[in-house]
Amino acid sequence: MAGWTLFKIATLLTALVMVSEALALTAGLHVFGLPRRPWGSAKNYLLVMLDIVSGLGLGWIAWRSGDAGAGPWFWLLWAIALGTHSFREWEYLRRAPNAFLFHAPLFVVNNLKLLGLVVAAASFPHAL
Repeated sequence: MAGWTLFKIATLLTALVMVSEALALTAGLHVFGLPRRPWGSAKNYLLVMLDIVSGLGLGWIAWRSGDAGAGPWFWLLWAIALGTHSFREWEYLRRAPNAFLFHAPLFVVNNLKLLGLVVAAASFPHAL
């Protein structure tokens, strides 16, 4: 497994979970009729889209660039992901109406993604 650094593993796994969860929530919205429920708001759709974009971007950087290059793009996508996931955490903890994290399992997964983002940043070989 040469070349599989902590940075690459943490970034790829976190990106995979981000994109998978976003796609599962999108399928749930459209296949199971969740748009009729309050969760299907513009804010939550925006968060799903940001997960897909930042997750695919982070995954691409980790897969293609590995530990070399793509520093500014990594940090931009990382900041977007950290910001959106921190916002969800804040929403859940203050029990906001129509929160993205509408039950405890999503809260746990969100915390795992935050942990993955922190590990990826901490293990980035050319940290700012």
